[in-house]
Amino acid sequence: MKLIILHSSDTHGFLMPTDYQDKNDYNAPISLSRVSSVVKSEKKKYGSDNVLVTDSGDCLQGSPLASFTHELPEQEGLKKFTEAYNEVGYDARALGNHDFNYGLDYLSYYVDNNSAPFVNDNVLDAQTDVPFFGKEYEIVEKAGLKIGIMGITTQYITHWESEEHIRGLKFVSGYDVLSKLAKKIRPQVDILVALYHGGFESDPESGEATEPHTGENEGYKILTEIPEIDVFLTGHQHRRLNLVAHDTAIVQPGYRGESVAKVTLDVTRDQDGKAHINEMKTELIDTKDYDPDPAIEKIVYDLDKKTQAWLDRPIAKLSEPAPIEDAMKGRIEGAPFINLIQQMQLWFTGADVSATAVMSDTAKGFSKDVTMREVLLNYPYANQLCLVKLTGKELREIIEYSASFLEKTSDGKIKFVDRLLKPKRMLYHFDVFYPVHYEADLSKPAGRRLTKLTLDGEPIDDNRIYHLAVNNYRALGGGFYPAYSMDKIEKTFDQDYVQMFSEYLTSEDVKVDTQKNYKFY
Repeated sequence: MKLIILHSSDTHGFLMPTDYQDKNDYNAPISLSRVSSVVKSEKKKYGSDNVLVTDSGDCLQGSPLASFTHELPEQEGLKKFTEAYNEVGYDARALGNHDFNYGLDYLSYYVDNNSAPFVNDNVLDAQTDVPFFGKEYEIVEKAGLKIGIMGITTQYITHWESEEHIRGLKFVSGYDVLSKLAKKIRPQVDILVALYHGGFESDPESGEATEPHTGENEGYKILTEIPEIDVFLTGHQHRRLNLVAHDTAIVQPGYRGESVAKVTLDVTRDQDGKAHINEMKTELIDTKDYDPDPAIEKIVYDLDKKTQAWLDRPIAKLSEPAPIEDAMKGRIEGAPFINLIQQMQLWFTGADVSATAVMSDTAKGFSKDVTMREVLLNYPYANQLCLVKLTGKELREIIEYSASFLEKTSDGKIKFVDRLLKPKRMLYHFDVFYPVHYEADLSKPAGRRLTKLTLDGEPIDDNRIYHLAVNNYRALGGGFYPAYSMDKIEKTFDQDYVQMFSEYLTSEDVKVDTQKNYKFY
């Protein structure tokens, strides 16, 4: 018997083959429509009864189309959005952390209107400790085999998501629940599959730690300590993974529908009827080699066209542009667009200091005529702004930590350290700060690099209280920064960044600060 498993994850609402940079370009090597074509092609090749199709979340947020969909009544926008995912023909799905970004009502509508069951074992009702969404597990019959499917998401959602979006929920360790559930389901099935919106805290083969073991990613622990699992279908880290390790097939299909992960199992039964896996193969099928599925394009056509019109809607006029000519260079050297974000955050909060990251590697900043397209392409995340109370010592520790992400090469150039680039690009973890003036000597040990840190011409006082404006992702612990914690958040602002840009840029004649206030050497 041959069982084919096809897996997608982290499509982030990119339903059409466009990144929305150019309104006329629909040739991008991504999209749910290309994923769907891969799935339909593989089903035609092997027969639908031999193909299991899964997804591990992060579908509702991330693309301009997803943002526009959220602006509409659910029956008008989310209904069509959900129909597109239904067209792929999934057999089981799991939730991702970004699926909570628009709140529980929105997510519940999406879950309830999906034709595939959501399998959820670690997002619980806080009062009853039972799964809040979906089913504890699903057993599907394919290729003459009984396949058990478990589903978990990263427990770290509470560190990123606003309280109102997850009120009444309890997030527990995926490892803890699967270690028990796997033993319960294993005797009932021939093949046991785990869907996980999470990744690996250590290298799947060597076991070498690749990030701090905070519980955000528990993949290695699950892989090595739950031997009942045959197939491990992952996401969240946007990595391209396909390998067999620890007698388990492991895959992760990247980002925005760039690939579909494929697991092929060759299975036989012995005289007692027990299934045995003779061979496991894994691969990634690049979707760029497949034309978009016309069925999905038909479903999404009107929604996409309205999205393009919405993106060209003017937000405000600036007296001068606020560019960031190159995102990588801008992070290290500064840019007017970065300063503009900081100015906006200070305007809303009245804070002493502001912190931000460059959120997109393709960020170009704002022209004089700012459109919704520019806002979303430069700041694609549904974050909220927080006001955080810190001592000067804690502020210094935070800035030192950010400086630890840089190093000098032998020829004197400044670059980001590998842990911010591999196994996943996480440059959104590198924050810069304003209007403090600071300098860091990268030849010094991490944690002792700052040679200058002043505010309004005065050195930062370790014992004084300062107020910092920063997004909720960072304020709640995203990026493993020191000093941040929930109890230090004084206020969370209701607006998301799109709304804040709209309000700030139309509130007054904004003058963009073009001066550089930090230096790494």
